[in-house]
Amino acid sequence: MNYVVAVPVDKNLAEFIGKKGAQNGITFYNRKADDNVVVALFPTNPQEKFYGFTETMLLADQVIISTVNVDRLLGEALITAELLGKHLIITEENDIKALLAGTGIKDFEFSSKEQLLEKITAYKKPAGSAGVRIDIDQAFPVKGIGSVALGIVTKGTVKVHDKLLHNSGKEVEIKSIQSQDVDQKEVDSGTRVGIALKGIDSDELEKGDILSTARIPKSKSISLSIKRSAFVSEELKEGGRYMITANFSHSIAFLDNPKDMRFTLEKPIAVEKGQQVAISREQQPRVFASGIVTEATA
Repeated sequence: MNYVVAVPVDKNLAEFIGKKGAQNGITFYNRKADDNVVVALFPTNPQEKFYGFTETMLLADQVIISTVNVDRLLGEALITAELLGKHLIITEENDIKALLAGTGIKDFEFSSKEQLLEKITAYKKPAGSAGVRIDIDQAFPVKGIGSVALGIVTKGTVKVHDKLLHNSGKEVEIKSIQSQDVDQKEVDSGTRVGIALKGIDSDELEKGDILSTARIPKSKSISLSIKRSAFVSEELKEGGRYMITANFSHSIAFLDNPKDMRFTLEKPIAVEKGQQVAISREQQPRVFASGIVTEATA
């Protein structure tokens, strides 16, 4: 099985879980454990590039919270994980039971470092939805192979020779698949992949692009069903300026219509109906709401 986990507050814990790999706003740490592969996502610079903090948790099924430092960032991680409905595994360096009691978080368990991999791989992932989707974080040309993209399979099963659609509408063929430097014929949701592509050049791909069964174009306007944190009294206001993060994509967004929660995006991003996003602001706590896309307009 393949597991993608977020480690939002402790680089040392991410390094404990796996070996450092690619980096692009998020640093990937990879670990093979018997028949399982664990990929830990750590935000490379959560203070200056805060979108990486939310990207890690949106892409992961589980969030691993280190209690080495009981500070503001820990509190933000707890609030964000609760808003996104993520399963929490909390390390035992410090006792935060009293803190948790005030958050309303219910889906969590404690773990020692020694038990951590066992806890991660014991998790039963929820059933996925229909179709195939690969979220791309970077792409580059490789001599003798052509265009190669790195990403995470976020929906379905991907097979060699599958034909998928890029945001642009271009049909792309999967020439080959690698996971953890091993060639694969097919991979399932939750797998970190490197894929060789036919039908598109690497310079046509960027972080946040999607390959999918049905085309997911980049949208300039989206409407959301909002869930707001219980720790924030602020209402989302017409004309308000926010940051919306959707997996590997992010954009400044302005609220046009509070009635249907319609936002105009400063930079178009690829999202589909039913996708979860995070909404942040400049003051603390930065992530104060989440949303489900109800409409996306190219």
